[in-house]
Amino acid sequence: MSSAVRVVTDSNTMVPASLAAEVDLVVVPLTVTIGGDELVENGTLDVAAAYGRLRRGEPATTSAPAPGAFAAAYAACGDGPIVSVHIGAAYSGTINAAQLGATVSGADVRIVDSGTASFLAGCCALAAAETACAGGDVDAVVAAAEHVAAEVASVFTIAELDRAAAGGRLGRHDEQADGTPVLHMSAAGIVPLAAVHSADEAADVMLAHLSSVEGPLRIGVGDADAGPVVDDLEARVRATCGGAEVIRYVVGPSVAAHAGMGTFGVVYHRRR
Repeated sequence: MSSAVRVVTDSNTMVPASLAAEVDLVVVPLTVTIGGDELVENGTLDVAAAYGRLRRGEPATTSAPAPGAFAAAYAACGDGPIVSVHIGAAYSGTINAAQLGATVSGADVRIVDSGTASFLAGCCALAAAETACAGGDVDAVVAAAEHVAAEVASVFTIAELDRAAAGGRLGRHDEQADGTPVLHMSAAGIVPLAAVHSADEAADVMLAHLSSVEGPLRIGVGDADAGPVVDDLEARVRATCGGAEVIRYVVGPSVAAHAGMGTFGVVYHRRR
């Protein structure tokens, strides 16, 4: 499927490859360095092997795509306008790299800072790509991404709090003393919803929260190798949130490197 406006994003947005292909969404990969080895977060990355290394405690960092990678992606999009939707500048240098890549390429690029990360940003990119596929012009495509950025939210839990805190992506919460925090992330910031003592309890909190949100919803259910609890959560979301579009996605290494293995959660926003 093609459109007059092309949409580009980055791999931190965690949009499943099959879904990206459906809406003609171009994904530029980040690089994850684990134990000194640079791994490009693209379709050839062995995610299971990366997970195993993270579980063994190997040190990990992430880096934005090089400006040249964006320049190449923009050039491959052809001569038409491009909307580039990315992980927020507060989380990554990806926006700066995209801006430099746009300058180098000379392409007509509008860059959107989603202000968020992971599949929350992915929902912004998907909304942009869907609008482009429907024939929307550049202003409509940008507006679609910005509309979702203003309202998309997530409820999630992090299994390796020390890794997340050390990476600067997450502050400490008082609830940690009494259990693992279940967190709510939105444009307003990150706040704790509850403290739990098992993954099943965390899933219950997530489902209860979703049940209180008016639809129609797009819901993402994602995890970094968190186990059967997430399969069960997905089934419960589908059964409970009638009429919702449910997308299962993988929390890739560029997020797991900071959030830790076993992280899982739900992302949601109202569909227009």
